[in-house]
Amino acid sequence: MMMTQPTIKQLRTALKRWGRFWRAKELGKGFSRQAVTERIGDSSARYVSSDMMSVPEEIEALTQQIAQLRPECIRALRGKYLVEGDIAQVAKTLGFDSKRSLEFWLVKAERSLLQSLCQQ
Repeated sequence: MMMTQPTIKQLRTALKRWGRFWRAKELGKGFSRQAVTERIGDSSARYVSSDMMSVPEEIEALTQQIAQLRPECIRALRGKYLVEGDIAQVAKTLGFDSKRSLEFWLVKAERSLLQSLCQQ
């Protein structure tokens, strides 16, 4: 995925790419607007289901690393890199006590990811 010893700057760049990729998928780009059950029997159906979605190797590796973090860390990463808007409002929406709480878990998540990436 990255060099042997990634820097925090490289990690944040990778997290931004990760966030843009999943934000686009969560907003519906790349998925069918109709339910699959509505398309059954339609031979001209040209839809993309989540099972058929192609995820870049770098994004998949980072997603797997993130999945192993604490739930608070995952929410903080989602708040920073996936959810658009004011960070204080995002913190409240995601269930953090304050903006500072979200930032605490974000730093913890980034450090945990750096450690796990350095051990690979």
